[in-house]
Formats: sequence, C-alpha cells, structure tokens
Amino acid sequence: MSKMQDIMRSLGRTDALRLREEATSLSGTQIIAREVSVPAFDPAKDYSAWPVGAPVTDEGQVWLLIQPHDAAAYEGRPGALRALWGLAHTTDPQRAKAWVDAHGISGLYMLGEVYKDERGVIWRAKADNLDRGAADRPDAWEEVAT
Repeated sequence: MSKMQDIMRSLGRTDALRLREEATSLSGTQIIAREVSVPAFDPAKDYSAWPVGAPVTDEGQVWLLIQPHDAAAYEGRPGALRALWGLAHTTDPQRAKAWVDAHGISGLYMLGEVYKDERGVIWRAKADNLDRGAADRPDAWEEVAT
C-alpha cells in the first residue's frame, strides 16, 4: 500500500469518527450531506460503545443508531431492526433517498423532508409525521421540480 493510500484511509477514518461523535447534534439533512464519511453497516460489528444517533449506511439509506448493541447478536440489517436503527431523511432534493415505510414513530417524514419514488420523482412533505407517500396521501406532498 502506498503512503498516499495510508493518508487517505487515515483521513477517511478521522472523518467517520468525527461524524459519529457530532451526529447527535446534526439533522438528517446534515448527516446525509456528509454521507461519504458515513461507514457502511457491518453485521459483525459491536456497536455497543457507539453513541445514540451515530450513522451507518445500508441498502441505499442512512440509518441512525437508536439502541447501542452488538450486531453479531442480532440477525438482520438496520431496515429489519427498526427498534435498533432509525431512518435519516433529508430536505435536499439532490440527495433524496427511496421511500422506506416508517416503523411506529421512527422514520416518519417531517415538513420539508423529501423522498424519491420508484419512478424517480422527488416529493417534499407539506406536513409533519407522514407515514404514507404521495400515492396514498397526495394532499400531504408536493412534487419537486428537478
């Protein structure tokens, strides 16, 4: 491995650690804007010492730690372990993610947050606490011009 690769790896690790610590004071929009520094979910990792709110990426989404735990003790990924991981949303249409159903109050869309539907259309929430997308609640969403 070259010296430059070592330096880049070290910088990436430093950015990821900084983001992990800062995440509790950041919005989903701010975290997703720094997604390049968010580590990928590792099903064999022990997240017990991670702070609540620390982000990981998985299956095209950014997930926030709700309950510190050892992932090796659980079967499944963040999308299936919603008591352990919450979903981050953004207000930035350029970084809109695919729709994911809310789980209880976790993952509800709030005013101004966006998602991208299966056709690639981006929708912005016109209200808080939305658990259904534009197809089911057209009055609660507006299409974002791209």
